[in-house]
Amino acid sequence: LFRCHSFLFASWPGVMAICAGTLSSSGASSTVFAVVVAQTAKTSVAAAGSSLRTAHAVGRNEALLPLVRNKGRLAQLTLGPSVMLLLVAMECLKNRLTSSNTNQVYEDTWNFVSKAESRDKFGRLVQCACRCLQGYLAVVPTSSLMVWKPAICEIQSRLAWARRTTRWGKAMPHLAKLVKSLEAGDYVEALTSAILIIFLIQDHIYWLLKVKALKFHSYTPWQWHRRNLRLITINYVLSFCLSARKIKRIRDYQAQSDDEMVQTENDIWEHKKRMFRLLLTFVQMLHVTQLKEFDDRCIGLMGIASSLLDACKQLAY
Repeated sequence: LFRCHSFLFASWPGVMAICAGTLSSSGASSTVFAVVVAQTAKTSVAAAGSSLRTAHAVGRNEALLPLVRNKGRLAQLTLGPSVMLLLVAMECLKNRLTSSNTNQVYEDTWNFVSKAESRDKFGRLVQCACRCLQGYLAVVPTSSLMVWKPAICEIQSRLAWARRTTRWGKAMPHLAKLVKSLEAGDYVEALTSAILIIFLIQDHIYWLLKVKALKFHSYTPWQWHRRNLRLITINYVLSFCLSARKIKRIRDYQAQSDDEMVQTENDIWEHKKRMFRLLLTFVQMLHVTQLKEFDDRCIGLMGIASSLLDACKQLAY
């Protein structure tokens, strides 16, 4: 079928030229022209046949229908369709058992993964899990997981760079917050926003240095990145203090008011969770920036815990 299509596509100029030569009044010159074009079309057909031999639809590994030489290749080729059929079967079974086409768990999962921030936090969770596994393998080199160490390192590195490319533009909402804090005279809040904006901008510069779109003679990419992480560590300390200040203000309000306290207690709980997450992240930054060395296993577990807190916050929305 592909050869016939290629032949028709390549030979139509010659066919049209022969028809024109037959119908033309100046038969001799038109016939000569038709022969020349037909010869050119013949060459085109040969070239098309050669190109088809390098891009078969059947037989080669990259073809739609490659040859199945063993059971291993069959399993590889049917992996994608098998997963799809399994998911369809589960959906059909769910519809029969519940007599409904709606699935709240499925919808909640989709609402979570459809947000870039949610995917970023889940990617960070996996990245920290890889760090924890590397710490474990460093202590237990005889573990059966040692054969997976190169893959674990690669996953951690790839996720770090994939997450970094999604941060472009994340400084925009903090600009308005910075201006609002300055107008209100809250200079601690303003400093926190300013540090975060600078960190995000310098993180973009780190990405450009890594892909060699920029080059700083005084800094290697890793030196620039480590300096930037030390900067954001200050932000974690200030944010921790701000949350503590907000809790104190809520407590003062509760002492002076007899109204319903449910909402304010929820706010206090949220600030406490934020303080706990900031504490975990602060310790991680001390380790990553090499200000203080800790066990990679502990750092990875702290990262998993802080990522879970961030992910649960996205689920709440």
